[in-house]
Amino acid sequence: MKKPNFQAWLQQKVSDEPEVILAGKLEYLRLYLTDVMREIRNKAGLTQAQLAQKLGVKQAAVSKLESALKKHELESVLHYLHTLGADLLVAVKQGDDLYQASDNEGVLLVDVPDVVFQKALAANMSVREYVRVAVEKFSGEDDGLKTALVKLLESDDLVAVKVREGLGSRTIQEVAVELEKCLSLSEEDKIFAVKNLLAGNVAVAESNRGASSDEIDEIELLDLAEELLERLAKFFDKHI
Repeated sequence: MKKPNFQAWLQQKVSDEPEVILAGKLEYLRLYLTDVMREIRNKAGLTQAQLAQKLGVKQAAVSKLESALKKHELESVLHYLHTLGADLLVAVKQGDDLYQASDNEGVLLVDVPDVVFQKALAANMSVREYVRVAVEKFSGEDDGLKTALVKLLESDDLVAVKVREGLGSRTIQEVAVELEKCLSLSEEDKIFAVKNLLAGNVAVAESNRGASSDEIDEIELLDLAEELLERLAKFFDKHI
């Protein structure tokens, strides 16, 4: 079932009167809150009668709590949510300051730029849903990229072997993290960033053998950087 777009409804300008604006905010809050309450009850697989039994009240009391036309006491809402294993996260925003006073301080609310709100609206999603999906997608990609880089650097590929020979005291995981940062750069900057990363590795290794870092062949490092980027492109095409 398609959820009502309460945000679009709230943004419709009705009046400039402060009392009317406040009434609209209160109505929006009740609409949104009761919609969420019904949704989490349904997800829990409970009818109003079953939840009423858990709360120790009559079904009419649950029906009243889930009605946007009724006023709600905060204690009753908290009891309802707590019974369903849900937390109430409350935030107060004044200018750029965001204050949270919730029953679960371990879960933090954050303010998001208007552009995020607009993207969520365009995707027909709540801001919370949009941010959650974006974070999950970013985290998944992030973990996948690190894993792929480590996998390549640990392989028997000749370029990977050359890179490992110059690791010095650094681990493959550490180099993979730095290499990931290099890959986020433009094509023009990427190769030089990778070259500098490899130069740092080789410098450590050469220093451990008593050689000067001035002896490092810049052309050889640049060639190795190009070869590594080529291997990465082929590796990602094949495994990701």
